[in-house]
Amino acid sequence: MITEALQHCPGIGPARLAMLHAEGMRTWSDVLASQDRIPAACRTELIAECGRCQAALAEDNLDYFLACFTPRDRWRILHHYFDQATFFDIETEGLHHGAPITTIVCWHQGRLRTFVEHENLDDFLTLLEEVTLLVSFNGSTFDVPRVLDAFHIPALGCGHLDLRWSCYHQGYRGGLKEIASQMAIHRPADLADADGQFAVELWLAWQANHDRAARDQLIRYCAADVLLLVILAGRLTGRGEEPAERWWRQLPPRPPALSLPASAVANTSNNNGPEKTAQRVQGALFGSSSPSQLRGRRARIAAANPQPEHAGS
Repeated sequence: MITEALQHCPGIGPARLAMLHAEGMRTWSDVLASQDRIPAACRTELIAECGRCQAALAEDNLDYFLACFTPRDRWRILHHYFDQATFFDIETEGLHHGAPITTIVCWHQGRLRTFVEHENLDDFLTLLEEVTLLVSFNGSTFDVPRVLDAFHIPALGCGHLDLRWSCYHQGYRGGLKEIASQMAIHRPADLADADGQFAVELWLAWQANHDRAARDQLIRYCAADVLLLVILAGRLTGRGEEPAERWWRQLPPRPPALSLPASAVANTSNNNGPEKTAQRVQGALFGSSSPSQLRGRRARIAAANPQPEHAGS
């Protein structure tokens, strides 16, 4: 599949791509083997680019394809690197810009990995060092910028692919849950109507009341979105057609009934509360540092601003 990506090559638009296909040239190898049948106007650059692509594939140069492929062809990258991909999603303390990250969940090397603020959030930096290709939904706009800001790092250090645009170019519009509905993928009953606002309320309940059930449901909610990404990716690339129920068995168990504070929703609209002060303090102290340095600095800030102890954490 990845070797059929030709739309990024100089001079190849939809009409010329159709002409190449009609001439039996669908892959880089086909082009290099049929040079005399390529129109002179694009021959030199097309041959050169196909040669570069073959070299990049031989060298396993993922960054080359991420930099060069058009959005329409990026799904081919995921098809090729599917088994090495790490799928992730984050939740934040509020829906306003700059709200701190509370939870990160990843599907990495065949299992779910969970990172929670005040517990082990910084360990996500260590996991990033193992990642080949990070896959998100709308992560280019939201998740990745939030991660870079939260950890004060200049770049991820691995390739990133936003599945939202692969969905878009295959005719699926809307958010992650809307697209899942279009594909007749149904989340577990306790998460069917859950959204980002619900995730904020769960975090506030955990922080305010030490409600362990709220914490566990937040992780379950975030993990369900991550597994939904895996399901979508499998269907978009043809790499997986397993029923959703098979994936839901990977989720943490459903916790007991929840009791959320009435103030939870109102608190999410506060853009000038303690979290903004903490963000300004962290921004002043953090820089572009190694994971160990970042942990040390965050630990010192945490010691200066202790959080309530949570039973069972």
